Amino acid sequence: MKLKFKKDEFQNISVVHQLDNGECSFSYVEMIKHLISFGNIVEPEFDGDFTDAEKESVASMSKYINEAMTELREEWDDED
Repeated sequence: MKLKFKKDEFQNISVVHQLDNGECSFSYVEMIKHLISFGNIVEPEFDGDFTDAEKESVASMSKYINEAMTELREEWDDED
């Protein structure tokens, strides 16, 4: 799953799922489904004037989610 973060001229941030055939609105449910099926989020894209701190924060969140999913998958494998 690839997430794209967009910032408009009013500094409002929105998130969309980047798909092969375009973009769709962000959904936590779809993100969780993807994580269960595939286990990770690829590095996000940014569209707009994001600060380095904002980019680092999003990258850190993605890394944390990916690490948590790796641990969870290992726990699931141990249960089998």
